[in-house]
Amino acid sequence: MRVALFLAAVLAAGLAQAQQARPEQAEAVGWPSMLCAGTPVVCNRLEARGFLFATPGATRVVMISHGSQGIDSRMYDYVDSLQKDGFAALVIDHWKPRGIGVTHDDYRAAGLRGGNEINMAADSLTAAQWLRSRGYQKVGSIGESQGASAAITLQQKWAHTMVERNIRRIHGSDFRVQPADAVVAMYGFCGFRHASRDAYVDTPFLFITGEVDDETPSRYCERYVPWMNERGGSASIVVLEGEGHSFDAPYKRQRNLFGPHYAKCDILVDDSGVTELNSGMKEPGATNINAMLTRCVSKVYHSGYWKDRFIAVPHWMGFFRKHL
Repeated sequence: MRVALFLAAVLAAGLAQAQQARPEQAEAVGWPSMLCAGTPVVCNRLEARGFLFATPGATRVVMISHGSQGIDSRMYDYVDSLQKDGFAALVIDHWKPRGIGVTHDDYRAAGLRGGNEINMAADSLTAAQWLRSRGYQKVGSIGESQGASAAITLQQKWAHTMVERNIRRIHGSDFRVQPADAVVAMYGFCGFRHASRDAYVDTPFLFITGEVDDETPSRYCERYVPWMNERGGSASIVVLEGEGHSFDAPYKRQRNLFGPHYAKCDILVDDSGVTELNSGMKEPGATNINAMLTRCVSKVYHSGYWKDRFIAVPHWMGFFRKHL
C-alpha cells in the first residue's frame, strides 16, 4: 500500500511538472520593433519575438521581460502563476533577435549591439500595441533584473518619444505609444537618476526588491520611489526581508565572481555634470555616464533563492489583480 501511494505521489508530481508552461505550448509570435545599436546609435527595423500563452477567455495579458541571462525557467514560472489566475502571458525574447546570448559579461559591449534597456522597452511598448490589436483590454508588464531596469525605462516619457519617432520612421506607420496598464520591476538597478530628463507616466508601478541584494541594492529603489512620484509616476515598493538578488531564480543563493556590476554606483546627472554619490567622484559638464561606470564597478555579488523561490508571487499577483 505504501509503495502504491509512493508511486501515485511520484506520478502526480510528474504530471504537475508536465503541466508547467513550456515554450512549445505557446504560440511563437513576432511584431514590428527596432534595433538601436552602434556608435553613434542608429535605429533599424527588427522583428521582435516571443511566446504567447493565450489563456482561453483572457482579456488581460502580462508581458514578461527576462534579465541579462535571457529566457530561463523563471519566465515560465511567471506564466504558470498568471494562467492560474486567468491572465494570458507573453514571454519576450529580447536577446536572440539581436544575436545576443548574455549581457552580464560586458554590459557596455552588449549595449552597443542592442542589449540594453531602451531596446527592451521598445520591444515591450510595441508588443503592448500588438497585444491590444489582438483584443486584450488590459496589458501589464513584469521584468526581472535587467528586465526590471528596462521597466523603469518603460515608464520614461523621453523613451516613449524616442520609440514612437523611430518606429514611425522605420516601419512607415502611425505608431503611438500607449503605456502599459500596470508594471512590476523585480530586483532592478535604481542607482541612476537624471535630474533634467527623468519624467514618468502615471501607470501603477511596483518595485519588489531584496533587503540584502548586493548587486542591485534595495536602498536605491526605496529612494527612487519618491523620485519617480515627484516626476509624474505612481510607484510603490515591497522590500523582502532577508532576500537578495534573483530571489526567484531556479538555483539556490550562490556567490558570483564575474561582471561588471554596479552595486557601488550611485549616479546623478544634473546641470553640474555626472556625480557618483558614494565616492563623490564628479565629471563636470558631462552627461554620458559610461566613464563614471568604469570607475565604480564591482564583480563579487550573490544571487539565487534563499528559502522560498515564490516568495514574491503573492505581491505581484495581487498587484496585477488590482490594476489590470
